[in-house]
Amino acid sequence: MTRTKFDQIQLVENTRLIIWDLDETFWDGTLTEGGIRYREDHHAFVIELAKRGIMSTICSKNNANEIEAVLKERELWDYFIFPSIDWTPKGPRIAAMLAQIGLRASSVLFLDDNPMNLAQASHHNPGLNVGLPSLIPKLVNAPQLRGKPDVHLTRLAQYKVKERKAKAAEVACGDTIAFLRTSNVRVFVEYNVEAHLDRAIELINRTNQLNFTKKRLPEDQVAARKELTALLAQNTTDAALIRVCDNFGDYGFVGFYLTERLHNVRRLRHFCFSCRTLNMYIEHWTYAHLGRPPLEVVGDVLSDIQNETTRVDWVTPVVALTELEDTSPTTTVRYDNIIARGGCDLASLMHYFVLHTNNLVEEFNQPKNGQMLRQDHTSFLMPALGAGLCGEQCDAAATLGYVPEDFHSQLGTFPKGRSLCFLSFWADADIPEYRHKRTGLTVPYWLIGAQNHDLIAQEELRETVTQNDVQRQRLATLVRDFDHIGLLSSERMAQRYRQILDHIPTSVVVIVVLAPIRGPLHFENPDKPPHPHHQRLNEAVSRAVQGRDNVMLLDPADFIERSEDMIDLNHFTRPVYHRMYVEVIERLSRTDKGAAYV
Repeated sequence: MTRTKFDQIQLVENTRLIIWDLDETFWDGTLTEGGIRYREDHHAFVIELAKRGIMSTICSKNNANEIEAVLKERELWDYFIFPSIDWTPKGPRIAAMLAQIGLRASSVLFLDDNPMNLAQASHHNPGLNVGLPSLIPKLVNAPQLRGKPDVHLTRLAQYKVKERKAKAAEVACGDTIAFLRTSNVRVFVEYNVEAHLDRAIELINRTNQLNFTKKRLPEDQVAARKELTALLAQNTTDAALIRVCDNFGDYGFVGFYLTERLHNVRRLRHFCFSCRTLNMYIEHWTYAHLGRPPLEVVGDVLSDIQNETTRVDWVTPVVALTELEDTSPTTTVRYDNIIARGGCDLASLMHYFVLHTNNLVEEFNQPKNGQMLRQDHTSFLMPALGAGLCGEQCDAAATLGYVPEDFHSQLGTFPKGRSLCFLSFWADADIPEYRHKRTGLTVPYWLIGAQNHDLIAQEELRETVTQNDVQRQRLATLVRDFDHIGLLSSERMAQRYRQILDHIPTSVVVIVVLAPIRGPLHFENPDKPPHPHHQRLNEAVSRAVQGRDNVMLLDPADFIERSEDMIDLNHFTRPVYHRMYVEVIERLSRTDKGAAYV
């Protein structure tokens, strides 16, 4: 083995950890054979590395107590993580050390004066970078050890937390799950990603072993911020950073996810975690928390989150940072059931409420049979609250592409336990109803571009909005077998909303989301009249909820601060929905009507 093999050029990736031999490497001489000459330059380099976020550890053949005493006297002992000091071979010890720390061998450099030790370490740890002490002066300015400024030694503190935890786990006799259940693991889901944008970028671009999608942002920081900020602004984007704390300390933000919704189905674009919490199963908990959305795992990862046999029951989610720092039981408002029925507004809002229940029922708009099924129209809900459709009415509905399940709802029969219900009826304002001539079935029918116009009366409109033969056939059926009724009248809307609210037990907290009446153009022209149909719907809702103590109204206008908060009249940027969520939780916490605290 020649020295040129260990030149800094051979460090093909950034180094995250240096493993130091001590005798004739970190210091001159041998501690057990005549004493040592302490190297102040190496001492200073270890401290400098820590300030760059690069860790140091020890793998030495020595007496552990003597080494600890020397380094504590020099006030350097606490700068080393997971030190391994005994008289056994170094190769297996380094392998065990890297497994504990959670680093790949290729991001680690081992320094030792004995070529035999270097060869053995390389054999047991394929890809490990190794070098003789002569390499040390070249490392100070090596680009692979540039690191990232960490003057407060945050990264070192986090690894020391992990080290203390590993020692405590050894006392627990190796039963990892039992140990985790006694560790009081708490997770805070930080939805305000914009406030920690650089950490999110770092997790996306720098994690490997627990980066499941491997989708990267630009290396240029300005470009990366711009791209991620644009993603976060979309109303179909759900994203958060994951911060973890337990009895041993605060691990900081260790994970990030970003999902994109298409037709109210979420798919993971980013799902990445630091190895700081490896074997705590935080990635498993997060994936389950998200409802196990479709995920295409790219490359090798150290964790199989798609294995459903792993049930993480030792993680407690908290909704405030103060709860994360408090080891006492949390006071998070919880419900046995949360039921949401409406449009994409509720789909954006419900992402936040998974923290508050183990049973979230979502009845949202969805593409079906070649068109969008607007389940936020009450014509689909009313049969579920009554006798349902007869067989002939089901056949009539099928001619327009509807199936019996479209007229069912969990609102028909509430599950047992404390429940919270979200309702949104925006489709009632803009989508007309049609009545089947023979059976009396009343249903809405809508295609993109038709707005609230009569599709039966306007042949030219039918030709404009039709996109395929299936839609042409259904429109022909609509013209032949149905009559146009039009939009629900104000009184008809109020009557339906009373019926719906009468059906829901008064023990259930109900939150009705009002329809927005002002769009982005109203910020430029405040005199522009409000959306008339949405205004009419809101007035009907307000009449229907009068005198009902279990019903709250949620007006999106209260959470829109500027025109940039709105994508269009019906869709807002992600922070608006989070503000709405915060307000709802604060209201529920104040009233605690129907809520349980854990």
